[in-house]
This record gives sequence, structure tokens and C-alpha cells, in this order.
Amino acid sequence: MLAAWGHPAAAVDLDSLYGAVDPLWELPYSDERNAMVLDQAVAWVRSLVQHGWRTVIVTGNSVFDPRDTAPVVAALGDMSVHHVTLQVREDVILARCAAQPDRDPVALAADLRPANRLRHPGTALLESSDLDVDETLHALVSLVDRGAGLLGTTGGNPAAADTPQPGDACGSRRRG
Repeated sequence: MLAAWGHPAAAVDLDSLYGAVDPLWELPYSDERNAMVLDQAVAWVRSLVQHGWRTVIVTGNSVFDPRDTAPVVAALGDMSVHHVTLQVREDVILARCAAQPDRDPVALAADLRPANRLRHPGTALLESSDLDVDETLHALVSLVDRGAGLLGTTGGNPAAADTPQPGDACGSRRRG
């Protein structure tokens, strides 16, 4: 990530935070728990920025609804936050998951179809089906540097919403 951003960058994976509070993934979905995980992500982003990181990417597939991202925008109001959705063709996702025994192709395809209809307003779409990880990261940097996915401003500083749907990434960058 250093080569892509030109400075150290960190990544916060929302699934890791969810895994900390539900390690066996056995709890039913809860709006309250989702809000708590987002609060923890905000705290982690703030801590990283306070310790010198200029860029923090928050990834996850659970935050595509403006009701969930609005508190993140408000909490990170002195930072610019970009919302980027990685768009990957269904055939590519199925091929990537084919070797995973716990991934039933029919169930995976069924899970993908509703997610493809869930788009955060203002997200920047990054078609990454034919990109490797490094190419995807460089394309993400290019989008963010151009201001793509910047969803709003708070207190005069650009800000935007947090994470996304399958494979989304959000870059939080301190202003100034």
C-alpha cells in the first residue's frame, strides 16, 4: 500500500471487528451491534490518524446504507472519506470461490444478486473483475485522488460515508 498511496496506509476490515464480538458468526443480525462495530471502526481510524497514518481504508460488505454511514461521516467530519464499491462480475466471483468447499455456487449467486442492487448513493464504482490486487489498489488511489466517492462535507471539510458491499473500500484521509 505504501507504493500505491506514496505514504503508509492502514486497513480496517469490518469483518475482523465483527469477528471479535461474534467469533463463531452465530448471532443474528442486530442494528445495535452493527452500530457498535461502526463506532469501533471510527475509533480505530481516529487512533491511526492520531498516530500518523494519513490514509485508512475501511473495508466490508455490510455498510452500503446511508443510515449506517451517516454517523461515520459525522464522527470523521474533520477528514475526507470516500466511498468506493468494487464491482466484480458474477462469473469472476464464482470462479474465485470455486475452490472453497464452504461456498455453494448457487447460494453465493443468490447472495450476490440482491447485493448488486444495493448501492450507496454517491459511491464511486470500480470495476475490478479483470484487475489483480495491485491494479485494484492503484485504481482505488486514482479514484480517491480525483475526489470520486466523496459524499459530503461536515464543518467545511469534505467528508463522506464508510464502507460498502462485496469488496467495498473507503479511504479516510486527513485534510490539510
